[in-house]
Amino acid sequence: MIALFGSQFFQNAFIMSLLLSILFGFFSFFVIMRKMAFLGAGIAHTAFGGVALGVLMGINPFYSSLVFCIVAAVLVGKLTQVGHVSYDTGIGIFFSFSMALGVFFIALKKAYAFDLSGYLFGNILGVTRFDQFLVLIVVLVCIPVMFGYLHKILFLTFDEKVAAVSGVPTQMLDTLLLVTLAMIIVISIKIVGIILVSALIVLPASFGMLISKDYRKVIGSAVGYTLVIMIGGLVLSYYLDLPTGAVIVILGTLIYFITLVLSKLKSG
Repeated sequence: MIALFGSQFFQNAFIMSLLLSILFGFFSFFVIMRKMAFLGAGIAHTAFGGVALGVLMGINPFYSSLVFCIVAAVLVGKLTQVGHVSYDTGIGIFFSFSMALGVFFIALKKAYAFDLSGYLFGNILGVTRFDQFLVLIVVLVCIPVMFGYLHKILFLTFDEKVAAVSGVPTQMLDTLLLVTLAMIIVISIKIVGIILVSALIVLPASFGMLISKDYRKVIGSAVGYTLVIMIGGLVLSYYLDLPTGAVIVILGTLIYFITLVLSKLKSG
């Protein structure tokens, strides 16, 4: 174990796990409370269109998927606000459209030697200093901004109509939350992949709500839970020689259900 922590690639993965734990643990609460779980999964799959666009244009898929997902998140928000449709309906439209675009873009690129599996399933052991820098910037920018609007977002979360009447900028906060969520999803795709990232959006806060009903304790528990499953999954996947992203999600799901059963037994 000591030799493992002495490896540069594992140190990079450990730092990335710590940073992502803060992001997912914090934002998962708002995703669950705003009933945006499917929206998070939809944006993650929307990234496939952005990755394929980057492959077609010969640019770094990270940048193309980042722009693609942010634009999609903003458009979904506008569609729900102006078109008066639910988030599920809006993301359902963009989900299928972007996946179809991704297949279309790849078909246009007749010969390509780009490995899409890394974006579909992730590889936390392949993170670089640049990846860490990007995530650190997101943490340093997004967390303070969200804390600054924390009480207004909580007001919006629990009673949107009253919040709007009271002067809370509901549309701006919704857009801010959507754009931030899109950024977190894109920067974490390289770690756990498009297919598995939606689990890290839902599981942390779901676990936290089993521990407490106080939003502060929920967020704290969610951050701790995410750190445990990411580091635990990282170590297990290394020794078992299994895909890291899949091990993280399986471990997280098992811990969630074990905690759920124990909480039911305790309350019963």
